[in-house]
Amino acid sequence: MKISYKAKFLSLALLLILPLAFSCGDSPEPAPGTNTEKIDVPDAESAQEENAPAQAEKPALDLPDVKYGGYDFRVINVDQSAMTWVYTTIVAHEDTGVEVNDAVYLRNRLVEDRFDINIVEVTENASSSVASKAARSIQAGSDDYDLIMAESFDAVGMSQKDLLCDYNKIPYVDLTQPWWDRDMVRDLSIGKRNYMVTGDFSMMHYGDTIGMFFNKKLLTDMGLDSPYGVINEGKWTYDKFFDMAKDASRDLDGDGKYTKDDQFGYMSLTHIWSPGFLAAAGLQSVGKDENDMHSFIMRNERFVQIYQKMIEIIHYENMTFDADTAGNHRLQDIMFPNNQALFWSEVVHWATILRNMHADFGIIIHPKWDENQTDYHNYVYPPPVMGVPATALDIERTGMIIEALCYESTDTVIKAYYDVLLKTKISRDDESEKMLDIMFQNRWYNLSNIFYGSEIYNPLNTLSKKSDADIASWFDKNESKILAAIEKNNQAFGGD
Repeated sequence: MKISYKAKFLSLALLLILPLAFSCGDSPEPAPGTNTEKIDVPDAESAQEENAPAQAEKPALDLPDVKYGGYDFRVINVDQSAMTWVYTTIVAHEDTGVEVNDAVYLRNRLVEDRFDINIVEVTENASSSVASKAARSIQAGSDDYDLIMAESFDAVGMSQKDLLCDYNKIPYVDLTQPWWDRDMVRDLSIGKRNYMVTGDFSMMHYGDTIGMFFNKKLLTDMGLDSPYGVINEGKWTYDKFFDMAKDASRDLDGDGKYTKDDQFGYMSLTHIWSPGFLAAAGLQSVGKDENDMHSFIMRNERFVQIYQKMIEIIHYENMTFDADTAGNHRLQDIMFPNNQALFWSEVVHWATILRNMHADFGIIIHPKWDENQTDYHNYVYPPPVMGVPATALDIERTGMIIEALCYESTDTVIKAYYDVLLKTKISRDDESEKMLDIMFQNRWYNLSNIFYGSEIYNPLNTLSKKSDADIASWFDKNESKILAAIEKNNQAFGGD
C-alpha cells in the first residue's frame, strides 16, 4: 500500500528525533581533560535565538493554490563528485534509509505534489561549467533552466551582465523569512539588490562554514585546558590559541625537519586560515556605504595590527602545517585523524571524514582578537548560490516554487543535515553541538573573495602564505587597483 506523504513526514520526524533522544540517554563517559560544563558564550545567546536553523517557529507559507500540469522545474547544479567538501545533492530518487537523502526526497515530493511539478536536476562535472552553460543559454534567450546553482564569484559576473533576476523583484519570494540565509542576503546585496542568495533548499551554505577542530588526545597528553572552558570564560583569543598551539609540534621521525610525517600545533590551508582568523577578529576588507555600495575599509591601524599578529602566530617556528604550501590539500585528511595536529581549521562538512577517527575530537569557534571583543564571527567559504535566469518565462511560478522549496526544507532537509548529520553523527559531545549553533548564527561572507578575488583576496592570501607582515607596503602597491575595481563594480550595479 502506498504511504501518504503526511505519514512519511511523521516517520521522518521520528527518525530525526530518536537519535537525539538516544544520544542523551546513552552518552559515553567524557574523555580525560574534557570540560563537560554547559557553555555560556557571552552575547551569543540572543543571536542563536534569532537565527538558529530549524529552531524558531516558522510563519505559515502563504502561497496561491495553483497547479502546473506536470511542469519540469529544471535546476542546473554541480555534480556531488565534483564538490566533495559540501553536500550538493538536491534531488533524491528514492528512500534509502539515509536521513539526509530521505529528507531531500520528502521535501521534493511535498513541493511537487503541491504544484503538480517535477523537480529535475541537470548536473555538470565542474562548478564553472554550471555558470558557463547557464550563461550561454540566457544570452541566447533560451529558457533551459528555472534555477542555477552557481558559484558565488561566477554569479557576480552573471549579475553584472543582467543575466540573473533581482530576488527583491521576484513575486512570492520573501527574503526576510527564516528559511532564507539572512547573512547572505545582508552581505551579498549591492545597491539594495539581491542577485545572489541561498536558502534552506541548499545545504551548501551550512557545510561551507569554517570551523575549528581540536584533538582531545593531544590536548590531554599536553595537560592543556579544554577550549570549551576557555570559551565559557570569554578568554578564547588569538593569544590563548597561540599559547595552546605553539608547543604542540613534534619532530616525530627525528629527521630535523617538519613535514607531513610530524606533529603540529595547527593545520589548515592559506585560503581558510587567513580570511578565517581575520574575520574572527571582526575584520572585513570591503564594507558598504549608506547606499549599500562597496567601500574599501581595510586600510587602517587596527587591520595592520591584527594582520601582523596573525602572521606572527601562524608562522611561529614550526607550529603550523599549511597543506596549501605542502602542495596537497588532502594531507589534512590523513594527518588530523592520525593525531598529527592539535587544532585544524576546515569547512565543517569536512568533519564527515572523521566519523571513524579513533581519538576523540571537538568542534569550536575561531578565537576572537581579545577579551574586549564581545561578538564571534565565522568566515563562510563562498558556497554556490541560487540564481534565477533573467529569461524566466513565468517569474510568478518560479517565485512560488523556490519559496516553497526553501520553506519545506527547514523541517526536513536542514533538520536532517544540521541536527542529525552534523550534531549527532559527526560531533562527539554536547559542547560541539553548541559551538555549531554559535558558528552558524554568527557568519560573515567575505566580499573580497566573492567580488574582488584578483584584487584583494588572492593577493592577500599570497602575502599571508609568504609570512610577509608588511601589509602597509602591500596597501601602497595595491590600493589604487583595488579602488578602481570597487568603483567599476559599483558602477556596474548602480543602474536601475
